[in-house]
Amino acid sequence: MIQHPNLEGLLPEKEWRMILRLMPIPCVDVILEKSSKVLIGFRAISPYKNVWALPGGRIRKHEHPENTVKRILKEIGISASIKEFIGVFPIRFPRHSEKRYDITLCYRSNWKNGDPRSTSELARFKWVSMRELPRRTGGNYRRMIQAAFFKEG
Repeated sequence: MIQHPNLEGLLPEKEWRMILRLMPIPCVDVILEKSSKVLIGFRAISPYKNVWALPGGRIRKHEHPENTVKRILKEIGISASIKEFIGVFPIRFPRHSEKRYDITLCYRSNWKNGDPRSTSELARFKWVSMRELPRRTGGNYRRMIQAAFFKEG
C-alpha cells in the first residue's frame, strides 16, 4: 500500500497505477498574487520533481473546485480570495511510467494572510515576478501564468 499526497487514506499501488493508466486526474492549480508577485513552490515529488510550480492538488470526490483552491492554500498556511477562473489545462506527462494525464482547472487568487509553509509536495516557496520566473519553472505552470497575465486583446 502506498500513500499519495492529497489522497485520503491508503490505496494499493496496483490500483493507483491502474487509475493513472485509465483515467485523467482532476486537479486545481492556483496563481496566488501578493504585491504584484506570484507564489511558487519547489516540488519535492513526481511528476515535476525538482521544478518550480504553482500550489495545487487533486480535486477530491464531492469537492467543488473552488473549495479545492481554499483547501490547498489552507494546507500551506495561506488564506486568499478567489479572483477569477483562468481556464482548463490538459496536462500530459509522456515520460511518466503510466503516461499520466491530468486535467487542471487554474484559478487566480489574491493573498489575504499567512506565510507559506512547506509540505511533502512543495519543499520551499518564494514570491516572484510573473515576468521573471525561475528557469526551472514547469512549462505547464508557465502556460497558466501566461494565460492569466498576458492575455491577447
